Amino acid sequence: MSREGKRRMRKIIDPSTDIIVANNTYGTFAYESKNGDLSIVLEKNGDEENITYAEARRLKKFFNNMSLLIVAVNSENNDVSIMDVVRGLRVTKAYEAYLDFVEELDEDEFDGVDMLDTDALAEFVIESDLEDFKEALNTPLKQALVMTTVEMYKQRRLTDRDKQDLVNNRGEDFWSDVEASSRAVEGH
Repeated sequence: MSREGKRRMRKIIDPSTDIIVANNTYGTFAYESKNGDLSIVLEKNGDEENITYAEARRLKKFFNNMSLLIVAVNSENNDVSIMDVVRGLRVTKAYEAYLDFVEELDEDEFDGVDMLDTDALAEFVIESDLEDFKEALNTPLKQALVMTTVEMYKQRRLTDRDKQDLVNNRGEDFWSDVEASSRAVEGH
């Protein structure tokens, strides 16, 4: 099938459509628009906020780098999916990689996804095999994977040295620096 036949049309989405987004970082996510009409503060990983599609359009870069995750869509007739919003925002590559690697879905299943879980990325980091993890690092998920890998290491939930080595891009002192910062936060 040609690329033209396979490509889906973007759905026209009402700007007031309710979108639930979650903090996909391991710190506070804070955003305030220049004119102050949109302000979001999410204290910890998994914290959620309801925003409109119009507001989501202004946060595109955070969906692209996976700092924010679209976890659900509440449309009037339940006729707008997460993938409809993703296509409308033009952040398809990041979400296709997420659904493929993290949620382990085939492309033909993407449109049926009606909810995403922020714990899934951490589970992928911990449970995936090394080849899938390595392949995922070559996608738009890289930044989110590195951040999550570091956090799982700090929480002592990741013991796979091979995965740790894959995200180490600074040399031998990378993990010792992470360890030192963890001890400093813990007060040791």
